[in-house]
Amino acid sequence: MMRCIEAIKAFKAKGTTSILERGWSTKPLKYHILKGTNSTREMSILQPLSALNIFFFMECYQKDILHYFERSHCFSIRYYKKKTDLYYKKRAQSSIEYFQKQSSQLGKNILQQTGAYFKVLPFESLNAFTDSRIWRMANFRYNYYAKIDYKSCFDSIYTHAYSWIIERNVVDAKNAHNPQLFLTIDRIMQNINGRSSNGIVVGPEFSRLIAEILLEHIDQEILYSLHNDGLVYNAEYSIYRYVDDIYIFANEQATIDKIIAAYRHVGEQYLLKLNELKLTKGCTPCLPKDWLEKTRNLADIISNFFYKGRKAEYNKLPDEERFIVKTDYIPVDRLKDEIAVLLKKYDDDRRTIVSFLLSTLVNNIGKIKEGYSLFGKQKIGKAMLLLDLALYIYAHYPSYEQTRKIISIISYINSELDFKCTPDYHKKLSRSIQRYAFIFQKGNLFDLCDWFPFLIEYNIPLDTKTESIVIAQAEKLNDPIIWGNVLLYSKYNDDLFSQIKVKIENLVEKEISRISPSESMLHLEFWYVLVYHNCPYISSSLRMKIDGIIHSIHSKAIADKEKKPSSIVTGIICDFLKIQSPAGNKPDDSFFNWKISNNFANRIAYRTHQRTLFKKYRTNKYGIYSSLD
Repeated sequence: MMRCIEAIKAFKAKGTTSILERGWSTKPLKYHILKGTNSTREMSILQPLSALNIFFFMECYQKDILHYFERSHCFSIRYYKKKTDLYYKKRAQSSIEYFQKQSSQLGKNILQQTGAYFKVLPFESLNAFTDSRIWRMANFRYNYYAKIDYKSCFDSIYTHAYSWIIERNVVDAKNAHNPQLFLTIDRIMQNINGRSSNGIVVGPEFSRLIAEILLEHIDQEILYSLHNDGLVYNAEYSIYRYVDDIYIFANEQATIDKIIAAYRHVGEQYLLKLNELKLTKGCTPCLPKDWLEKTRNLADIISNFFYKGRKAEYNKLPDEERFIVKTDYIPVDRLKDEIAVLLKKYDDDRRTIVSFLLSTLVNNIGKIKEGYSLFGKQKIGKAMLLLDLALYIYAHYPSYEQTRKIISIISYINSELDFKCTPDYHKKLSRSIQRYAFIFQKGNLFDLCDWFPFLIEYNIPLDTKTESIVIAQAEKLNDPIIWGNVLLYSKYNDDLFSQIKVKIENLVEKEISRISPSESMLHLEFWYVLVYHNCPYISSSLRMKIDGIIHSIHSKAIADKEKKPSSIVTGIICDFLKIQSPAGNKPDDSFFNWKISNNFANRIAYRTHQRTLFKKYRTNKYGIYSSLD
């Protein structure tokens, strides 16, 4: 790996624009999750070769990118900056601690190389911005506002637009842009998206970072254009952009219209169009939507089910009173009615309302991570009431993120009640989930995929009708990861498992037969190799066919006389795919883990806890959390 890094950096030093050009292209695995009330969003999982392509790109260009953001973030309220404080968060068993010692031991250079120096400023979420003093003061200072955004922003970004930045060079002809950086971005975004130049993959944080580069350049052109028109920034107008959401404030309505026209004109130069249907403008203050106050009121009611004192005060309570779920009556049915009325009235905001209410439950129940106990003597009764309320809310919008919150809630409660080993509690949990089986019948399988490892871990089968519907959906989607989850789930029943295994073997054999010897990893069907190469349940003859494809790719990589970095990395990936134990078995831990996990729900709970309470921190091999994937 170090040879690759050195070779690529040597290419970069020579000024060549082809450092990541040959042999890197792969196709991501695309899937769709809920977005809005009646639409879905396409997401992507990158192939290993693409992930390493990004790694090498960041190794070569992270300083250039950081320099670009430092110079260009005029309107952006979510841009990337180098960390300066060297305080990091890590997990120590069940607790979380901030530390500086490890950063000293590793050294600043290593932290920079791993991406731990990146942080997102000044706001990691749009809600944080609209709750901020900056937002409130803008509403005081200016008379008019507008909100605009780009239509299907990531899908509309044309990779060649990064090359156009060099060609247009509108902002400052004397400012020497780094042409190699922009040309390489064009190349790498095609590499990781099957050579497509239309749109950039949605999913990795890397795509947000790359999109930010183009969007900041457009901001710079807008700033330059308005300056030429005699408009003074932060005096006659202010603009705040969070990714593709743009908030405009100005003293005159004519200024608002001029700025919108400028964004429309400049955006179209890079094939980005404003979403005219979502354009809003008016007199300040820009008021929050009606649903927010009503949702906050319901969230306050839910939050009041829990003890609100500080941890020091909680610790002083007598042992028999040391729990945070109050013994007061919980009016679940009344709450359900009020939630139904709210969601019916504000149907277009269903996603946000459900997320808000479930986050309230997760954040309060999640205090168990901080050393609180949840329940007193009324353990199972109160637990099932809260869980039923959570499932009811979730059923109105069972998205991927909300699925993780529900699993987290169950995992937190399980740490006290032990649903797995207490027969009566297990029965009650099973009944609660089966009561909401219609979610699996009507929901989007990609949003529900994390339920299957959970159901395996907790030994909770779905009813036969629901299973049949799930299998029919899996057949339509034809996704290797969905099928892998369904196969693992089916192991509770020998007949069902045999039925699913036959389906999968036929599917895998058909898909891998389409992989041609030329650029095998560029085929979408190669995902079946990545997912099933270490599957212990498929036939030995099918495993041999998969091994044959891996061996063929490996042989070509080794035979590359030019020793291109892409060939070296391809060889490393094939070496990993070919690893076998002394007994001839492949390891469970690979691109798909076929070993049924006993703590899957706990891992989701911890990650969800991080995302809802501490925003988006990620981990790398050193155990250091950073904002960048």
